[in-house]
Amino acid sequence: MKALEIMRRIKGFSTPLGGVDWDLPLPQRAVAKKVVVYLEDRRVLTMPRAVMHAVEEPDHCVASVLQIRETLTQILMDPDTGDDLAENLKAMRAACRRFLNAAGPNHSGHVRGHFESATFGAALGELRAVFGIQLGVIAARYKLELSEELADILPAPDTDDE
Repeated sequence: MKALEIMRRIKGFSTPLGGVDWDLPLPQRAVAKKVVVYLEDRRVLTMPRAVMHAVEEPDHCVASVLQIRETLTQILMDPDTGDDLAENLKAMRAACRRFLNAAGPNHSGHVRGHFESATFGAALGELRAVFGIQLGVIAARYKLELSEELADILPAPDTDDE
């Protein structure tokens, strides 16, 4: 999916008298690209929910989210991250914390076939929603393409078909 298709953002402006266009510094773009490449391989974000329920154990989801949170923390310590990207990464990290809190210390938020599994599923849905929004912003800001799997967690396009 093309970056421009992900989200339309203004990268400049023009008037009858002239225009201005700008690009962001390369180090921030490189860090953003590393984040996207890393997250493409996280099944907790990319695996379809129905398949995940049948295949994945909650322990694997929790372990993956713990890894994601740790990696985001490491990236935030990189001086090339920049303030704008850091804001997106902090929002993702906070979503990881909320998911882990909902999952509980022993992942008691997920008991297959019980009401509590709805809590786990809702927490997983919220995690994916936050990551989708933040990845959309990152991809648009740094003109990055997202894999089809990551593009699936982006918010639905705002269309008026009525």
